[in-house]
Amino acid sequence: MVHIEWFTNEQGLRTFREVPGSEHEIKCDLALLSIGFLSPEKSLLNQLGLAPDGKGNVYTNEYHSNIDKIFAAGDARRGQSLVVWAISEGREAAVAVDKFLTGSSNLESKEIGFMALEKEG
Repeated sequence: MVHIEWFTNEQGLRTFREVPGSEHEIKCDLALLSIGFLSPEKSLLNQLGLAPDGKGNVYTNEYHSNIDKIFAAGDARRGQSLVVWAISEGREAAVAVDKFLTGSSNLESKEIGFMALEKEG
């Protein structure tokens, strides 16, 4: 293992780097890795010409990216989160794509947000 330190890079994003000379081993019977991420791979975003938002995720407006015909959802759009959010984002992105392709959509959508439902109920 190595120790890491957090810092703000030249683009103003929080990231981390290895602390030199901190490599060490810990004896164990089982090691579980929980590897999250801070934002989508910058090289892919750059190759596609996708604009990042303030957190380094793909910038979107109603799931549309800054590039025509490219949509984003889930972790790429909102950052790492729960799988239920990824599922919801995928469904909402599907509605946006359907509307883009056909002009309308019959797919289920969260037209009314959860907060509005609580006020009505």
